[in-house]
Amino acid sequence: MKALAVEKEKILHNIKLIREKAGDASVIAVLKGNGYGLGLCELAAVLRDAGITFFAVTEPGDALALRNAGFTEEEILVLRSTALDEDIKTIIEACATATVGSYDAAIALNGMAEKQGLVIDAHIEIDTGMGRYGFMTSEIDRILSVYRYMSNLNITGLYTHLYCAFASRKTAEAQIEKLLKTAERIKNEGLNPGVLHALNSAALFKHKNLKRLDAVRVGSAVTGRLPAKCPHDLKRAGYLTCPICEIRWLPKNSTIGYGGAYVTKKPTKIAVVPLGYSDGFLLEKTRDIYRFRDLLRYILAELRKWTGAGRYFALVNGRKAKVLGHVGVAHTVLDVTDIECSVGDTAAFDVSPLCVGTQIPRKYV
Repeated sequence: MKALAVEKEKILHNIKLIREKAGDASVIAVLKGNGYGLGLCELAAVLRDAGITFFAVTEPGDALALRNAGFTEEEILVLRSTALDEDIKTIIEACATATVGSYDAAIALNGMAEKQGLVIDAHIEIDTGMGRYGFMTSEIDRILSVYRYMSNLNITGLYTHLYCAFASRKTAEAQIEKLLKTAERIKNEGLNPGVLHALNSAALFKHKNLKRLDAVRVGSAVTGRLPAKCPHDLKRAGYLTCPICEIRWLPKNSTIGYGGAYVTKKPTKIAVVPLGYSDGFLLEKTRDIYRFRDLLRYILAELRKWTGAGRYFALVNGRKAKVLGHVGVAHTVLDVTDIECSVGDTAAFDVSPLCVGTQIPRKYV
């Protein structure tokens, strides 16, 4: 049976490092994308046991799923600003904290809360460069009007989203300063901006001495899979497992996989594993930016693979088995010539948990 094995001890190790990096700032655990692929409720349970009680999700339905799974005392922030009635109804049903990123969203949320006789907690998002959600810093009058006139909204936080922390400290610092200036203008009007937060996983681990503010939001750091290249002691959690279904010998000059992309140079013992890119192995995000510097990075990455540095392996009985030929939709072939193994033995594959479909069970080990 295929499964995504998730090592609980690695997650706990990562949480410890995150807390050390965060210092006095609170930790908001981001659980978007099915808990970054590790399982929404399963990961939330580990985090709660570790003492983290503030979660963030993107989809309102995820907030409701957490409540229905028994996470009734934790604060849950929905990071997506929305004026859609169905989203707002779900946020209210989940007793979640909403994000207000536009005047329209504020009016819609306040209006529905008023109809139901409720006061809804909300954080205001400031757009300092991400360009998706959030008030522009120039919209200070509209921001202040949310605090002053939306009587069914209880504003408990103010935040921004760092869009380049994995690469540019200078840009991250500039974004944080914009957030702080907005918070200061709110305070100068005698209003409380609430909890301030900006740092994400990349900012927390790549750049020393960035202002932590009141809280940090981390998701990928929990999984140990940072989008930024930087020294860290985080441990990568999550690997895909599947039993070997066939073992056979192929003679020299045999082709393997579609297109005959691999040809054996000698008699080779192979293991066939019924797992492929439909399960998340070697499934990658499509390249969607083509600036000159991005093209250079893509070329260097492909050259690295061509020289052999980027070869792919699986673990079989604790030993590395090279992937041979193209990975198929549902099959992968491994070279096990020098590995003692049998049908039914488990092959383990390093994958991004985000790419593993929800049809594959998460097994915490």
